[in-house]
Amino acid sequence: MSYKRIASLLMALTLVAIVATSSAAAQQREAEVALQQALHVEQVEGDLERAIRLYREVVEDYSAVREIAAKAQLHVGLCYEKLGFAEARQAYRDVIDNFPEQRDEVALAEERLADLTQQLAELRRQPTFTKIEIASKPQNGWVTPLHGNVDPTIAGEPVRIAEVPEVWDLGSLLSWSADGEWIAVNSSADDWAAAYIISATGGEPRAIDMPDRGTGVVWTHRLGLSPDGQQVAFSAVEVGSFRPRHPYHRYVYVVSSAGRDPRPLSSGWASMPAFSADGVHVAYVGYREAHDLQNSDLWVVPAAGGAPAKLANISGRLRGPVWSPDGRFIAAHHEPGRDSDSREIWVYPLSADRSSAGEPMKIGLPRSSWNILAGWTPDNKLGVFIASQGHTAVYTVPASGGKAVQTTPLGYAWYPRWSVDGERIYFRSFHESPERVSIGFTPATGGDVVEVSVRSDRSLVSVVPGAGFNVSPDGEKIVFSGYQAPWNPQEGSDVWVIPLDGERPARLTSDASREGYPCWSPDGAWIAFMDRLGLSEGEDIGAIFLVPAEGGEVRQLTVESDSVGGGAIAFSPDGERIAFFSGGTIKTIPVQGGQSVVLFSAPETDWHSQLVWSPDGSNIAYSAAGKIWVTSADQGEPVALRTGLPEGTEHGDFSWSPDGEKIAFVASSGGEAEFWLISDFLPKER
Repeated sequence: MSYKRIASLLMALTLVAIVATSSAAAQQREAEVALQQALHVEQVEGDLERAIRLYREVVEDYSAVREIAAKAQLHVGLCYEKLGFAEARQAYRDVIDNFPEQRDEVALAEERLADLTQQLAELRRQPTFTKIEIASKPQNGWVTPLHGNVDPTIAGEPVRIAEVPEVWDLGSLLSWSADGEWIAVNSSADDWAAAYIISATGGEPRAIDMPDRGTGVVWTHRLGLSPDGQQVAFSAVEVGSFRPRHPYHRYVYVVSSAGRDPRPLSSGWASMPAFSADGVHVAYVGYREAHDLQNSDLWVVPAAGGAPAKLANISGRLRGPVWSPDGRFIAAHHEPGRDSDSREIWVYPLSADRSSAGEPMKIGLPRSSWNILAGWTPDNKLGVFIASQGHTAVYTVPASGGKAVQTTPLGYAWYPRWSVDGERIYFRSFHESPERVSIGFTPATGGDVVEVSVRSDRSLVSVVPGAGFNVSPDGEKIVFSGYQAPWNPQEGSDVWVIPLDGERPARLTSDASREGYPCWSPDGAWIAFMDRLGLSEGEDIGAIFLVPAEGGEVRQLTVESDSVGGGAIAFSPDGERIAFFSGGTIKTIPVQGGQSVVLFSAPETDWHSQLVWSPDGSNIAYSAAGKIWVTSADQGEPVALRTGLPEGTEHGDFSWSPDGEKIAFVASSGGEAEFWLISDFLPKER
């Protein structure tokens, strides 16, 4: 190769090296400038969340400038630590794992990680639970001081502040204003659509004209009250919609105390709103539409309107968020399963602009809590309703009354049903998972629980109330109302038959409605069940239907004028009539069709009430107001069944033995909501 060619090649290589060096130097300078900008936002402006975003951009855009990227990643951890977010630990680990050659930054990350771990251990406190004794729990417009003159744990004298027509507050659905001057409550005076605002010092309640909030589950009627008591947040079906496509398909609205022109704040599948103490934001629970109602998310939206922000994805469901007085935290019940049995309160730390939340602090409860949090006090105590120690079991007692005998261990059991030979008692079993039907039995005289195998590709879940769980006359099958998990509103709840020999269940109905209370005809040829009649004006009336026990065409038995109410239905022993609840009475209707007739009055029944004929047809028993009532089928006077159990014991689901000598029933005691204060649950200030 000639000298000139070698010289030319060397010059070209030198130029490439110069260009590469110049480019690397330019990138170095750009990275340093970007890092300095992020440092200024962190250390001068104090906007830690924006600083985190800028540092992350430096790490992503200038990953080749290793020393700069490592410094930026280290500062991500420092910012998170200042915010008190648990993400700081992962940010420090990323420095150690991704930049091992940057020894100074790695050493600092290791030091901060060790120190942070020690600090968290020191800051972690055990919550303190204090029960507040309330001698009486007055309803309808009373206020009770939590601390009376006797002891801080004993409530004071209730004060009557107002009388609200048909007020109700199942599960702490009312709301206080942040200044403690106003209270918003629900009323059933207008088909659950009414709400009132009451002054805490007394006076005439202010009625709020609200749109149709639908019937949904009870939590969907939770109210939120603005700090000044002038606005109410609530969830409702879409304004102008004739009927929601699902009980959870609701929107969060805000309406003024004058009740005019409610403003939507959320998209669908939202409920349980709560105003922040400064009135700037509203928190609520959002569900993931019909395909995933077992999980929910925590959202926040500006009270004046704007784009909602999702704060957290939840495995399980949240119930009833409440804000801390300083707006830095949101607390709520966490439900791991389908029911409202909560054993933990989750407390979320919020970012300064309330656009995100850190990992929740989890407060374990000593027992179940079924209600919504009562509130967050100015001295950082959470008011929570915790169930007293409960006892539930299956018992038997002579049909004429006497001393009850416990036949199952303590635990949850529903629908005790006798075997045809009277040797066993079947029931909805104690299985921990509510996601599948569990059937068990014990000897009628008591003993260990034996599980019955239920084979199904998709888990079967029984509806509550109305599952039925009735044993066939041949003793070989159980009929119940339920659905296949996960819940699909297009499938609804149907009538299923489960063979007790372990064969696969058979589905007798298949539609989007919700069949309930199935029972066998005495000859085993038919199954009767209850469903709803959708009427043009938006009202739903119950009706009784019949379907062949082997499956086939469904026949409607009752009409609108029969007014079938909530609660069980039952064939008479001769198979000629079906008894049902109707507007404070018990009626019967011929199985072949015809006019229904009233047998006798049965006040205080509800959707959980059971109804059973004695085997000889001479008596009818039903449950209402926590007792079992027995009366002559010929319009006798109902008499409460004596069981010898303590006063206050709830008598629920029951059935008559085949020989007519005994009644098996579920009895529950305890489980009442007690008011507690939780303190010392927040980390100590550093």
